Amino acid sequence: MKKLTTIAAMTAVVLTAAAPLAIAQDDYPNRPVELIIPYPPGGSDTLGRKIAETMVANTGANIVVMNVPGASTQVGSLQVANAEPDGYTIYLPSPPEFVAGPVFYDDLPFDVQKDFTLISFTAEAPYVLLVDPKLPVENHEEFLELLKSDPESILFGSYGSLSQSDIIARRYRAETGIDFDIIPYSGGTPAFNALLAGEIQAVIATTIPTRGFIDEGQMRPLAVTTAERIALYPDIPTMTELGIDLVDSASYGLAGPAGLPDHVVEYWNREWTKAMNDPETKAFIEDMGVSVVGSSPEEFQAWLDENIELWKTFPEALGLEE
Repeated sequence: MKKLTTIAAMTAVVLTAAAPLAIAQDDYPNRPVELIIPYPPGGSDTLGRKIAETMVANTGANIVVMNVPGASTQVGSLQVANAEPDGYTIYLPSPPEFVAGPVFYDDLPFDVQKDFTLISFTAEAPYVLLVDPKLPVENHEEFLELLKSDPESILFGSYGSLSQSDIIARRYRAETGIDFDIIPYSGGTPAFNALLAGEIQAVIATTIPTRGFIDEGQMRPLAVTTAERIALYPDIPTMTELGIDLVDSASYGLAGPAGLPDHVVEYWNREWTKAMNDPETKAFIEDMGVSVVGSSPEEFQAWLDENIELWKTFPEALGLEE
């Protein structure tokens, strides 16, 4: 995925509202706000929950985190797309899943470029190739030899069919030329549980929900998908170093239904950015191997439009075209 090039660039929204609207703005939010996170509990939702917790402490707002997983984030996306644009439904989408939707699905029940108000590109995280430590391999070279010798013995898991985790696994399969199977699960947590239980032998996952498993020796990291090695695991090589042309990263945004009032967009852009840059919160995020980004709505929109064009090249390259 292409990176957002401007870091922490937040633009102010100039409000020229009449007096009655100004009163409504001053009163926002005056009831609980649902923050929709399209992942199961206990995984990638950790990022959103931590920032929301800090924002509540800063503002006193009542933010209720709702996990709405399913269909590679499409269930959560549809719920938000259909919500009233009153500022009381806010969304923590995965921008790559937004990008995948219009590229891979003809019958998507929403339009990612029309049915959402983008607020901020929040953060980026590396993907890591993780394997069952019971496999007789210590590094990627040994894993690749095992995979080549008996591809049927190695099952990869993914976060769901055509999720970013799934697409990266397909890209890895295409780059290595080895025809292994990929099992789609309904999110990261079920895939991790499958790896821990020995149902699958490998998964390409972010560091957010897996660092504990890695540090406890329950999952073995073999390669990262970032352009450079990551500070969290400096001894783990990049895919590029290993001769595999695969550079990608997970990312997280902030959005709402189309038509959000400007003062709601400004409020969330300002307070969300402040919360994620709180020293303790930022340290917590970076400790998961995640980079805080932050952006204006316009920069987020430009990123989305550019990456949709980039992902349009994937179906043919991965043999997914109809």
